[in-house]
Amino acid sequence: MGKNFLKLFPRILLRSGLLFFLLLLASGEGQAGETGSKISAVSPNLKTNPVIQKNIWDDLTPEVLADLGNLGFPMEMETPISGSYAEYRVHHLHMGCDFKTFHTNGIAAITPFQGYVESIGQSTKGYGSNIILRSSGSNLKAKFAHLLDFKGFRKDLDLLREALALLSGGEFQVKLSPGAYLLPKGENIARLGESGTGVSHLHFELHLPNGTLNPLPYLPLRGKDRYSPELLLLYVDSEDGIQARLPLEKKGEGKFVLPGNQKLTLAGGVRFRLGAYDQMTSRNKNNLFFAGIYKDEAPLYERSFRGMSYEEARIHHDIFDSNRSSLNPPVYVYNLFPAKGPSIDLRNFETGSTVKLTLKASDHAGNHSILPLEIEVGTVNGKRPSITKTEFTSADGVLKIKTPAKTTYGQGSLHFKKIEKLEEDLKLPEGLKSKTSIYELESSDLSWVGEAELTWRGAALGKKDGIYIYDKASKKWSALKQKGQLGLLTKLGALAILTDDAKPAVNYPYLITRHRRIKGQEEEGVEERLYSVSDTGSGYAGGAEVLLEGEVYPSEFDADRKMLIIKFPKTFSAWKKYMLLQIRIKDRAGNSSDWFTDLVRF
Repeated sequence: MGKNFLKLFPRILLRSGLLFFLLLLASGEGQAGETGSKISAVSPNLKTNPVIQKNIWDDLTPEVLADLGNLGFPMEMETPISGSYAEYRVHHLHMGCDFKTFHTNGIAAITPFQGYVESIGQSTKGYGSNIILRSSGSNLKAKFAHLLDFKGFRKDLDLLREALALLSGGEFQVKLSPGAYLLPKGENIARLGESGTGVSHLHFELHLPNGTLNPLPYLPLRGKDRYSPELLLLYVDSEDGIQARLPLEKKGEGKFVLPGNQKLTLAGGVRFRLGAYDQMTSRNKNNLFFAGIYKDEAPLYERSFRGMSYEEARIHHDIFDSNRSSLNPPVYVYNLFPAKGPSIDLRNFETGSTVKLTLKASDHAGNHSILPLEIEVGTVNGKRPSITKTEFTSADGVLKIKTPAKTTYGQGSLHFKKIEKLEEDLKLPEGLKSKTSIYELESSDLSWVGEAELTWRGAALGKKDGIYIYDKASKKWSALKQKGQLGLLTKLGALAILTDDAKPAVNYPYLITRHRRIKGQEEEGVEERLYSVSDTGSGYAGGAEVLLEGEVYPSEFDADRKMLIIKFPKTFSAWKKYMLLQIRIKDRAGNSSDWFTDLVRF
């Protein structure tokens, strides 16, 4: 841009009519993910039992309803859903919908209603480059995130973005004058990309003053969702000490039962958690639209994901089991009880009687799944503890876990089971060797948000050693983050100290496109090559060795794609038509991969 840009910059600022702009400083891992200033990780000072608010969709104004009833699709084509509204993420809830761009950048984003640009922003994590549009007829807003840029559609707006990025070091959120950028419905406003967190996709949100709406019920989707939600697991914690993890059997579309149609014997207050997902037309495993538990059709607890206030989104530990829910693999574990109470209190029923309950789940298209339960009412023995514990030790004193004091919930406990014989599903992959016994960790009526500290007594961790956890859902061992000799634990599973002798690997990205931009939207003067990076054990350590024709050559690491990106100036083709590329990487345990060789053709 140079001198011409400097001449244009004062006019851009006058044209935009900036009210103010806020430069957001980079703030570390807690900011990762698609979180706005009003939707973030749980605050230690946040009350966990807020006043129940009215649903934000109950009293929509005629103007908002008119906008929603005529909402346009936010990109130039309808693509499958890759992430749904209010899905559980480690630090936050996903308060929009994701649509696939098939791992390529440059597809056009389209205005869903008539309005104006309220703000633009940029960050290295989270939303990346983003834009917020406000309707000219109501207080409805739409947010687009992970944009490539505004070039090709609004060059003046993209010049403003580049100027603010230079002034702020790349982190900003700026509010614009309402009259600066007026837009009709259906106009190309930006190019979709992969800025911020995640691979290339469109992240789309609908905002009202007090919260967000799920876009799915309002978007004009052509694809018909005919799949009922999949119910996978039922977790039971009762006041009489019963703790159960019950895999569910599918008996037909939308029909599930307990194994062997068993009857439960429980007493006192009982809390149920449901592990489930919804398979949409994309075949992705996404969040439910609705979940509830009923007795004789009367609701005991219900949770709808049609919309959510900003306050509800902050206290996501009330909605999901933080330590059992997972995005990869997708398993969402829903708390079917209020924050300060049980799903049902069986003291209200006669001992020995049978109580029949029904768990229900549905998607936005109206497909339902049900799980009937029969409970024989027992007698509570002993008094339930009234305090929340945060320190737990295995019976042999080897493992000690300390959960975060301000973000631990429930009056239950953590349970350690020492596994004497290695089970088949816990089999270690080639290259990983166990140095210790394996302990299975479970919980009863207890969860935490954030990182618990795990101490392994008597373990001296060498360079190749690490504390690993086995996730039964994904059937994989993975290394915990470590702080010295402490392991940092966010989930439940089997724990072991493993030695990593497995080599990492570099390969072609067979399962996705090798090009990051659609045809005609390539970066000028540059050709890219992508190479996948994988490791069985401790993980890629960074600092790849890359040689081009035997000389050291630069590369970038894309942490979301787990790929190396290597860029070549197109002018290389005037020098050579073929060049030899060699790559070698190391993992955190110090193991080196074999040299990977590719012949680059220009």
